Amino acid sequence: MTMQNPSPVSLIGRYTQIVPVDVYGLLAEIGLGPDFIDMDDDISGWIEKRSDGSYRVAINARHHRVRQRFTAAHELGHYIYHRDLLGSGVGDTRAYRAEGSGRPNPAILPMHERQANSFAANLLMPKEQVYRQIQLGHQSTEGLAQLFDVSQPAMRIRLGRAG
Repeated sequence: MTMQNPSPVSLIGRYTQIVPVDVYGLLAEIGLGPDFIDMDDDISGWIEKRSDGSYRVAINARHHRVRQRFTAAHELGHYIYHRDLLGSGVGDTRAYRAEGSGRPNPAILPMHERQANSFAANLLMPKEQVYRQIQLGHQSTEGLAQLFDVSQPAMRIRLGRAG
């Protein structure tokens, strides 16, 4: 029997056991979508609180696959940590992942964006899995990025490598 409203935190441990992490499966199991929509290039995606109280993640269909995956994980981070900041007034039902968007939701601060980015990195590149793959002989940033289906710069940051 499938749980109606599974706790996102209870599902993360299961989803991070296999790489690359199935971030879309995780979102779907939580009930967040995602929807892939053509958006302006400067918008990567958003999480939205709907009028029925549910939440939905939308991803820019035009962006590269690894960016879409990071955006999906980033929006899940907003859902877990910041969903109480969505929908508290007119014009603040969405949190955007956008370059220079001017924070369309004034409740979402740069600190919240950093938290969502950190969550996304930890979800897509779980420390234990990264270390396991290094022990198995995957040493290059490029190889690890391909294995985890993330960008090389994201993997470089995760590994703490400057260049």
